[in-house]
Amino acid sequence: MTALRKELDIPCEAFVIGTVGRLQDPCKRTSDIIRALPKVLDSIPEAQLLIVGSGPDEGMLRALAAKLGVTEKVVFAGYQAEPRPYYELMSVFVLASANEAFGLVLVEAMLSELPVVATRVGGILTVVQEGKTGLLVEPEKPDKIASKIIELAREPELRFKMGRAGKARARAEFSSERYVAEVEKMYLDLARARALI
Repeated sequence: MTALRKELDIPCEAFVIGTVGRLQDPCKRTSDIIRALPKVLDSIPEAQLLIVGSGPDEGMLRALAAKLGVTEKVVFAGYQAEPRPYYELMSVFVLASANEAFGLVLVEAMLSELPVVATRVGGILTVVQEGKTGLLVEPEKPDKIASKIIELAREPELRFKMGRAGKARARAEFSSERYVAEVEKMYLDLARARALI
């Protein structure tokens, strides 16, 4: 991870706020995370935002970071086919979507033992347990996002506890093994109901 951190020019002491996803702002609202950053930096000067993904709104997001004076604190890592090493650089994961069917990136973040700050929309509510695996906010509220990030930055024990709980939940509820077992059970139940076995 030291090599990747060096490649991305992220200092060792940085508190890394991370997000992963397509840079399509009407849905993903990555702009709200950038808008939250100045307030976070007022309290946590060593904070840095790592954005993993690409999309049509990257130029707009870069311009927004420049307008807010946080360009030096935002790293655009681009699309990564294998994002796992990037999760490992993060201190907290943020998903600020305006709507979200499920939020697979949340499961990936939780498997990496990251506490989550996410919006209270759609499928996110089935993944994140409020106060246990992460903190939820209403969509399009950058100040609320900032407050939750600051709370987690100031409470490393809470981050650790949420990260551990998130990993346990992701393994128990959303693993590929569980999915395969449930599909197998469904087929067996259907076969028994039709007296095929």
